Amino acid sequence: MRGRSSRSGQRPASPAGTLAAKAKASTGAAPVALTGQALTIPLVSGPYQNNGASQWFANMQLGTPGQSLRIALDTGANFIWTTSTLCPPDSCQHYGGGEFDYEDSSTFQWIDQQQQTVDFGPWGSMQVETGQDVVALTPAASVDLAMFLSSSYSGEQFDQLDWDGGIGIPSSSIDADPQVSFIIPQLMNAGLMDPQLPYVSFSTDPASSQGTVLLGGIDLGAVDLHSAVFLPWTPYTKLPGVTYIWTTPLSQYIVGSEVVAVNQQFALDSGSSQFKGDDGFMDRTLHLVNTPVQPDVTLVLGSTLDGNQANIVVPPSVYMVDIQAGPQQGETLPQFHGLGLTGLVLVGSVLMDQLYTTFEYDVSVDEAGYHLDPVGMWIFNKIGGPQLIQTTSAKAFAPRPRRPHTL
Repeated sequence: MRGRSSRSGQRPASPAGTLAAKAKASTGAAPVALTGQALTIPLVSGPYQNNGASQWFANMQLGTPGQSLRIALDTGANFIWTTSTLCPPDSCQHYGGGEFDYEDSSTFQWIDQQQQTVDFGPWGSMQVETGQDVVALTPAASVDLAMFLSSSYSGEQFDQLDWDGGIGIPSSSIDADPQVSFIIPQLMNAGLMDPQLPYVSFSTDPASSQGTVLLGGIDLGAVDLHSAVFLPWTPYTKLPGVTYIWTTPLSQYIVGSEVVAVNQQFALDSGSSQFKGDDGFMDRTLHLVNTPVQPDVTLVLGSTLDGNQANIVVPPSVYMVDIQAGPQQGETLPQFHGLGLTGLVLVGSVLMDQLYTTFEYDVSVDEAGYHLDPVGMWIFNKIGGPQLIQTTSAKAFAPRPRRPHTL
């Protein structure tokens, strides 16, 4: 999680009839990708740095002619931003090193040049102005997006940031920042993403430094269909302004044989790397893993297709990570860090690299276009990958498209 929304408040529960209720037993046919009109965005990895931000980003083109920038697709943010030439030469230092020169783009337009602060919480803050330009997500898919242009950073974590900007993928239209674009309904309105397949799927491979984000589909051939776990969305309300994050009930958080937390919340954040969240949970975890025989970390949450709670077991080989750049380069460090978020365990690439992760929306439509509400998240063991999900089902995951409902 990085920014805070400019507004807060709970939204009503999503309507019934979601994909969770529609999963059926497998017919025995070979799995195929549920993609429809999906948009596949390649991801590449920068060096893993010990700043809590994901090392994954997409190479995108911003403006006309296109300027190459490294942009993260971030389920822990509710806005779009880019480093820009508004930054003085001695400001906005970051590892990615790129910046958007709005004066060199013939399609750029200002929306609001009044500077404002975007709060990244413990991570720091950013001064921004607001503009709009065309973003080529891939060479074949471009869309006009309103975004924040940074003019300065504060916070040393930015120095180790592998990206030049980020595209937030918040959990709902209501909690998207109203000053900038919400990319998912905008892609649907533009005909670039099928509203009957409202899924955002992440698959990353640290060994090859390659990954994908699939906007509008799930690659069923890449996952163990019997390992599917559904994580229903519930709002995180213990800190105002962050209901946009993707949170779900967490029954137990266990380190070795010690139950560290019970009946709290869990979040998957594609813009993060480490386990973060409640200071007490993370401090206790660091104490327990600082032993010669490091314990497993177990998450008890969600529901398998057979209706049982799932166990996700994270061994030390996953949470002990080699730092590839930055001040701790060459060290192998446990990836747990407090973030001042009471009652929350949040994690990004440390866990998401090991699993296939899908974020699911409920879609409605009116004269203004498409609107999204969160349904929840699906996690799967990847074919040929580590089997961190240890509670599997006799049933196999078999989703089916559904039509948006009219408001």
